[in-house]
Amino acid sequence: MVNMKSAQAKAGDPGIYSISDLFRCDPSRQNVDSFQLSNQLLVADRVHLDVKLFEYPHRIDGVALMLCHKGYLTGTVNLSENRLEEGMVAVLHGEHLLQFRSQSDDFEASVIVLSSQFIQEFHIDLTEAIPLFMYMKDHPLVKMNEEESDVLHKMYGALRSELIATEEQYRVAIVQCLLEAFLYKILSVYRRHAPEMNVHRGRREEFFVQFMSLLTKYHKQERSMGFYADQLHITPKYLSSVIKEVSGRSAAEWIDRYVILEAKALLRYSGLSIQEIAYELNFSTQSFFGKYFKHHTGMSPSEYKSK
Repeated sequence: MVNMKSAQAKAGDPGIYSISDLFRCDPSRQNVDSFQLSNQLLVADRVHLDVKLFEYPHRIDGVALMLCHKGYLTGTVNLSENRLEEGMVAVLHGEHLLQFRSQSDDFEASVIVLSSQFIQEFHIDLTEAIPLFMYMKDHPLVKMNEEESDVLHKMYGALRSELIATEEQYRVAIVQCLLEAFLYKILSVYRRHAPEMNVHRGRREEFFVQFMSLLTKYHKQERSMGFYADQLHITPKYLSSVIKEVSGRSAAEWIDRYVILEAKALLRYSGLSIQEIAYELNFSTQSFFGKYFKHHTGMSPSEYKSK
């Protein structure tokens, strides 16, 4: 198994799972193989998901790229219902709160699992991909056309073959280049589905990428724009204007969105009391948490919990 960072959370607490804990090859199936490169990459054929691990929503540490061959997998992404079916591709990452519900008996998917550290070594211009990143956050599953499916499966096959070639002198470099090409092809699939968008490049986009990374890591502890601005060595006012310009939402709106999503998951699935949830999300009092939650959702925590 790939040894990625794992913070096993108690049942119901939206914590972080190592992706290697989530994917397994079904030994009862023919031609089932998995290959890994150090502790950074796992490539697996005919994968089944251990849905029991996601009885409650959790996040994952890294990125999973899934190509569905047949059958279906159902679940929620950020509490929204989703269904992965034949001919679809999914991109799942640490900013997604995931809960898998069921899979058909004939569900088969090829999966590429990358650690966060491995992705950081790629030569991919993330600032150019920011508009697509925004789209992919809310649309993690899309349908491929025949040409896209054919190309991605061929690229997956090339990657798989290279991982088998353990004696290849330039194996790591070749695998990295193949993965970069694979990711760019997936971006092109999502671009076809996304609405017309302007691509901006520059320092502002880099701030946005860094802000979202910090927010994913610290949103349960920090709601102050001052904290995130300090981490980026800019003023809160500049942070707010930059994030608004790049994403269409202010930094405060992004912070509130993440906190409310986490609160909803805890209220619905954790079994914790409202007071315990307020403490978990670093609110000074249950009353303050209740007012914050109602301001953003229109209902009290107890009303949402009893829905």
